[in-house]
Amino acid sequence: MSRIPMALFAFALAALSTGCVTRAVVNFEDNLKSPVTALEVLKTENYLFFAKRTHQFYMCQDTGDKLVCKLSCDGKNDVVCPQGQAGYGGAGSNVR
Repeated sequence: MSRIPMALFAFALAALSTGCVTRAVVNFEDNLKSPVTALEVLKTENYLFFAKRTHQFYMCQDTGDKLVCKLSCDGKNDVVCPQGQAGYGGAGSNVR
């Protein structure tokens, strides 16, 4: 393989695998009877040719000086966070 196609391949691979991740809080709700907080976050991953959005749900424990949060839909307990992907050719989702 010559150097030019190899360099283009390396550039394309780097462009597709690197991205910018942002998170936005959608909802923040305290439980009035116990020190538990429900947190909804919209995670957006932007890549060169497509974007991926994940609606994440966290359960947070209030320890007084900090909030310790655990992802509730990580797939380890059969619950997967809703996701959507979009690109120039179309869009898709795992929401059923």
